[in-house]
Amino acid sequence: MTQLKIKVYYFSPTGGTLAVARHLAEALCRELRTTAEYHSYTLPRERETLPAFAPDDIIIWATPVYAGRIPNKTLDFVRAALSRQPGLMAIALVAFGNRAYDNALAELVGLMRDGGLRPVAAAAMVTRHAFSDTLGANRPNEADLDTLDRFAKQAAGRILTDSNDMEPLNVPGEAHPEKYYTPLKTNNAPAGFLKAKPSCDSDRCTRCGTCLDICPMGSIAIKEGVPQFDGICIKCQACRRSCPAGAIAFTDPEYLSHVAMIERTFASPKQSEFFV
Repeated sequence: MTQLKIKVYYFSPTGGTLAVARHLAEALCRELRTTAEYHSYTLPRERETLPAFAPDDIIIWATPVYAGRIPNKTLDFVRAALSRQPGLMAIALVAFGNRAYDNALAELVGLMRDGGLRPVAAAAMVTRHAFSDTLGANRPNEADLDTLDRFAKQAAGRILTDSNDMEPLNVPGEAHPEKYYTPLKTNNAPAGFLKAKPSCDSDRCTRCGTCLDICPMGSIAIKEGVPQFDGICIKCQACRRSCPAGAIAFTDPEYLSHVAMIERTFASPKQSEFFV
């Protein structure tokens, strides 16, 4: 086998997905005695150009789970990117906020197969939920990362085998789902916050511009000296969590009811899951 190289592609508005992708890549590098490159597709400008793969690349594709699937505003980019170099081995990685990953992992593996890649391993890692400070707090923990290291060792073994007659990778869920998870309120009625957007407290805002730079949709602009949220909002929480002054908040009642529901219903720790 020629010299392999790990290439990590990630969508990570609040950093949780990148953290687990980096840990996995570093563990794989130790096993395969190689190096890793990291490529974000989080920001709009990073999705303007499709990635270039080399014949000996091992792809780690990492994404958070939004409503049980791959974030819909990134789906076209992911589909096109994963069709660039048929035949490459790939690892699918999704990060979910202690609720469920539903069809997200199967969807990512399905996109890899549709693009001609060879998915050899897949993982669904518990991370802190973007909406909440308590749901999935301090995840992944040490036990999660130990399990991720063991998964990396197994994945490396499969990569080194590099046999076309290996058993196909099986993960739970639908490879081509049509629906997303329906968020619920505390009364279990559907929560309608699709068009909800954050707001900025102009008295607390320091005009630093951080939120403009990190919005994955490029939807924030300065008007009358303070951020305005006029474009598409995917509720990723990047602006809120990155604001050094704590000036940004989501106050939509339907959204807040959903947050209360998931914090109450999914408080028990879920387990990360691995497939080789």
